[in-house]
Amino acid sequence: MKLWPALSFLTASLFFSTFLSAHSGHDHSDVAEVTVSNAQVREFLPASKASVAYLTITNPSEHATVLTKAELNGLGRVEIHQHTHVDGMMKMEQVLSLKIDGHSSVEFKPGGYHLMVFEPEDQLKAGQERKLTLYFNDGNRVFTQAKVVSLQEMSEQASKKSKEHSHH
Repeated sequence: MKLWPALSFLTASLFFSTFLSAHSGHDHSDVAEVTVSNAQVREFLPASKASVAYLTITNPSEHATVLTKAELNGLGRVEIHQHTHVDGMMKMEQVLSLKIDGHSSVEFKPGGYHLMVFEPEDQLKAGQERKLTLYFNDGNRVFTQAKVVSLQEMSEQASKKSKEHSHH
């Protein structure tokens, strides 16, 4: 009866080593991964039912990819939104998918693309980090940490960016 554990171990080892050798034949060096940088979500303002998140998505590959969904830990709902100008008016609308061309980046920022976040399960506090997951139409997912920031901190960052751009 003591043969059974040894047999189980041997079978598992054989399966795992076969899997590794089969997988090692693939060359993944040509696969360029989508990256996310500067992800941050603003604390909810008092009595507010929504907040906003900004980030930059970079697609270094040859081919376009399509963002279809986003999730942020601790929030019940996350939507991709875009500001547009229609008949001289600024309009915000939900975007169901966002194409990101190869060798390009999309910056989610005020006045453009952004994530609207709703239904917090607990209070977002400046200084926290929350896991952000982005889903793409090809089945890929990208995980990162989004820093929780205050409205004041977000305003100061925007002001600093606009001053940097005015010096060029």
